[in-house]
Amino acid sequence: MTDIKAAIRDAFEHTEYDLVDVAVNRRHVRVPVRQEGADPDALRAVIEEALGADALAAVTVTTERIAGEDTVGTVVSFRYRD
Repeated sequence: MTDIKAAIRDAFEHTEYDLVDVAVNRRHVRVPVRQEGADPDALRAVIEEALGADALAAVTVTTERIAGEDTVGTVVSFRYRD
């Protein structure tokens, strides 16, 4: 199985997005970035490139407060498939 957290972190290092952290709970993955209103298609493309397009299911993109900070960011959540 792919190290999901490491693969996503590596992929975001080469983008303009400020990745907060990657959380994995069973097969549910949560990827918050600090940029409010970030392009959902661009975020999804970064994640698909890191994990493969077939690895993502039920993708949701929301805008919300990030980890107790005053910052509002964009969060991509999805179910991971092997």
